[in-house]
Amino acid sequence: MSKTLHIFSTKESLTIFNNSTIEGDTLLFNEKLTEGPLVKDVFSDSFWSKRYSYFENTYQTSRVNYFDTTIKPILQLEDLSDYKEVVLWLDYTKFSQVNLIALGSFFTQHFSKTIQYFLVCSGIHKGKTELQGLTNYTSSEFPILYNYKVKITLPNLEYLQNCWEAYAAKDNNFKYNEFTNKFRYLQDAIAGE
Repeated sequence: MSKTLHIFSTKESLTIFNNSTIEGDTLLFNEKLTEGPLVKDVFSDSFWSKRYSYFENTYQTSRVNYFDTTIKPILQLEDLSDYKEVVLWLDYTKFSQVNLIALGSFFTQHFSKTIQYFLVCSGIHKGKTELQGLTNYTSSEFPILYNYKVKITLPNLEYLQNCWEAYAAKDNNFKYNEFTNKFRYLQDAIAGE
């Protein structure tokens, strides 16, 4: 098995990645954490139970379908012993940034010293006036983005866990800009900009 796991929030960016020359296994974390009920204990039984009910009642999504498309991929994160690196490929959007803080919280609770965590985040690009999403890049440009990945340290993950707890509790007084050098779009995304 590969030593690197690449995690994506959208099918479109995963498709671009799959056409690139970057090696590694992939996982799609395509959960809509920007809506519906949340609990602080991310990916716990109570977390999934509330999410099941929400999507069943709001979108008539069957529990089996929700499990197959959302929960089943996340269950793979419970055993990362085959990996040396986990790379999060996320956009500047609120959807991706909330997924970032949820994953950060999970990785804090399941931290392994044998794994290095990284972030590849699109956004400001030289020569462009608007923020760029991952889907604004081609598969031949993905290796360039990958070369600029940022290491996520344990203190970064712990900060993301605090962000998740504040977000899940809808704590509007929490300051989301502590690590702006690492998570430069987090504050704006959470504010809904």
